[in-house]
Amino acid sequence: MTFRSVLYWLLCTVFAGLVAQSAEPPPTIGPAADWSGPAIQSVHLLPVPEPGRALLLFAGIMAMAFTYRRAWMNWKSGPKS
Repeated sequence: MTFRSVLYWLLCTVFAGLVAQSAEPPPTIGPAADWSGPAIQSVHLLPVPEPGRALLLFAGIMAMAFTYRRAWMNWKSGPKS
């Protein structure tokens, strides 16, 4: 592997990891959760974390990176006829 391909995979992995972490909604505790008034408890308004969503997003970005790299290498090598 060349330095360029190692750097490509490292950057793609870091990018996918950062995006996957931000896929989960932030908790809304405090004044932002009290917008509906005192009749509804804020416990029912808290978002449910879904780690599966973050994992699927990470896998999808890595699959797109793999497909893009494969297409780029095939285009760069040219026709083999």
